[in-house]
Amino acid sequence: MRTLRQEQGFALVLTLVVTALLVAVAVEFIHGVYVDTSLQRNFVNLQQASLMADSGVKGGIALIRSLRQSGDNTALLQVLEIPQELEDEKGKVSVTIEEENGKLNLNAVSEFHDQARRRLLRLQGFPEGISDAVADWVDADQDPRPDGAETPYYQALSAPYLPRNGPMQTFGELGLVRGFTPAIVQKLSPYATVYGADWAIDINTAPLPVLMALHDDMTEELARAIIERRRQTPFASTGELATVPGMDRIANSPGMQLGVRGSTYRLVSRATVGEAVRIVEAVVGLEGMQPQYLYWREY
Repeated sequence: MRTLRQEQGFALVLTLVVTALLVAVAVEFIHGVYVDTSLQRNFVNLQQASLMADSGVKGGIALIRSLRQSGDNTALLQVLEIPQELEDEKGKVSVTIEEENGKLNLNAVSEFHDQARRRLLRLQGFPEGISDAVADWVDADQDPRPDGAETPYYQALSAPYLPRNGPMQTFGELGLVRGFTPAIVQKLSPYATVYGADWAIDINTAPLPVLMALHDDMTEELARAIIERRRQTPFASTGELATVPGMDRIANSPGMQLGVRGSTYRLVSRATVGEAVRIVEAVVGLEGMQPQYLYWREY
């Protein structure tokens, strides 16, 4: 009798073990199918998001070109202020557009830009002397300015490299210039650029710190008055700047390089499909018949 009970107990235990193993195998199989399905769905979503983000950039470019050709500067400036959004059953895309000509071009070599660069650095709380390092990086000679650096400095670093001695190709390149930390580069990014051959600063799109950097006598009050004026009616010519109360003397200062409409734009297109997100960032020049892509990044 005891032997029979022992055999029955062993059989029960064996049955439970086999059942547990079968359940584990089934669970693992189901999990594998779920993971494979999820990966496949996420891959498809990422592909769709990538295409949507790319389309967002191209659609933004088409919109800007249309507004530029129509001559409607007011509508163009409104597009720069408000993200363009589109949503359908597949997903959502949002495109922000900003004009690079409203920023201070760090590749520009002129007395006006040198002084404006120094003021901008000072306004942002950085030592204005590092402006010399920017000038040395983009000029072709090997004569360092007082606070600048040329080839001997960069070659003496623990990981040596050569300065560009020409125009910077990307804004991130600024991080290679002596004195420019990642924090400085990031803080300057809304106000400085390296893109475009037109160095004139667009007074219709320049942010407050850039306007304040235009002249030693430019106060925050005057800069805000310019912003308020252009919000009501965009400047049609740089001569109209003198109509802003208090700006007559500054506007007529010799050597100032100003404009009222740029030709280089930065577009950031963010597409979401399900949980997948893709972002395309592009800088494009629209001066010619066809868009000229100066920068493209997808992530």
